[in-house]
Amino acid sequence: MRGKVDADGRDFLGIPYAAPPTGERRFRPPQPAAAWSGVRDATRRGSICPQTFPLGNVSEDCLLVNVYTPPAARSKNLPVMVWIHGGAYALGTAAGYDPAPLVATGDVIVVSMNYRLGPFGFMALPGLAGESGTTGNYALLDQQAALRWVRQNIAAFGGNAGNVTIFGESAGGHSVCMQLISPTAAGLFSKAISQSGGCVDTELGPREAEDSYKSSQDFARSVGCPDPDTVVACLRGKSVDDLLSGSGNPLGELGWTPTIDGKVIREPTKSALQAGRYNKVPLLNGTNRDEGRLFTAFNFHLTKLRRANADDLKAEIDLRAGEAAPQVRAAYPPESPDNADLAISQVTTDGAFSCPALFTARAAAGNAGQKVFAYEFSDPNPPYAWLDPLMPLGDYHASELFYLFATLEMLPPLGMSDEQKRLSRQMIAYWTTFARTGDPNTSANPFWPAFTPSSSLLQRLTSEGTAPFTTFAADHKCHLWE
Repeated sequence: MRGKVDADGRDFLGIPYAAPPTGERRFRPPQPAAAWSGVRDATRRGSICPQTFPLGNVSEDCLLVNVYTPPAARSKNLPVMVWIHGGAYALGTAAGYDPAPLVATGDVIVVSMNYRLGPFGFMALPGLAGESGTTGNYALLDQQAALRWVRQNIAAFGGNAGNVTIFGESAGGHSVCMQLISPTAAGLFSKAISQSGGCVDTELGPREAEDSYKSSQDFARSVGCPDPDTVVACLRGKSVDDLLSGSGNPLGELGWTPTIDGKVIREPTKSALQAGRYNKVPLLNGTNRDEGRLFTAFNFHLTKLRRANADDLKAEIDLRAGEAAPQVRAAYPPESPDNADLAISQVTTDGAFSCPALFTARAAAGNAGQKVFAYEFSDPNPPYAWLDPLMPLGDYHASELFYLFATLEMLPPLGMSDEQKRLSRQMIAYWTTFARTGDPNTSANPFWPAFTPSSSLLQRLTSEGTAPFTTFAADHKCHLWE
């Protein structure tokens, strides 16, 4: 392959790790990519996987990886970090993230991958299960195929195939947890970083097969494939646009999620972690202080052009809290009947992110020999926190990515103070040192203690002074959400 080189390193882009999942390969596990002869151009990122609001050219021929390395002279047996992008399993692309800071200062190789999204990645039907013994998890199998490509090929780029860390944010962080509990991912990675992954008790699943079957069958009817006997062939005959037209609003209901199919995913994340039935590797796991504010901005300020109100807050709590709703409502009063922006944001933060992350850390750390490091990103005024005129976004969902990557979906980390740039260097050192050794600590950074169920020490990542703290559970009212 011929890539691109500059003073900071080398980029090899748009490399196929599996065959295009088109025609009869649609809704099947990924198949090997075709070989080529001669020199392949690897200077362009290639197509992104089909999605409703694409930032680039869309094609089902999208199962590609991008490899970013330091200069050739430094690329010798380096740790490998494999990035899994987020986007609610319906949006996103590997090309949306520039890992130059991790590569250049952390001295690691970063590999980013595309994987199938929406109905293409998560269609779950009995007929599909009969074909290959699995259904509803093609996206997770794509991720595993990319990891097998890394294991087989990364040495040629200067990487250590035996020292691979998977890391991801949002649905990418949730994907990390799915790979932790997937028996078919065993041996494909040696460390894991889940950022804002909502790994348990989340709308991202995994769902029981019958629930996934019903959703997929409803979807099939909506795009003109109502007959159970012919639904698989009918869906394979539909165009990309036909299938996207039935996918709904990816920022609304999270309809496409992993499935407990008995093969790729065998049980809920919670029971797998509690019982120790998962791929035990060192885990770095955390969330942002104000995760939910981004969703309030999208769901109300941007789409409905109004604030969330007390009725919206009640509906959100009733949905999330079930029988505990009265106690939860008492703990999250609205600012006023017409303004519940901060309260509903905090409900989302605590119920969907912070407390599930705390449960994940406690459950994993409770297993003998398991190393866990937990964090909360809590930096005042991260980039773009000023974008919502109705509410300060604070440490919103995905804001920590500006401290790790040079760009996020083409947005650079504008306006960072010297203190925030120092925090960025700290975080890059923590992440890449963890990838190298399984422990984030370096002599140059504030000490980060391991998380244990008895101490519940998390690292507060902030430009005001990174340090351990113990009030996370109380700060997020986790006694209610447990």
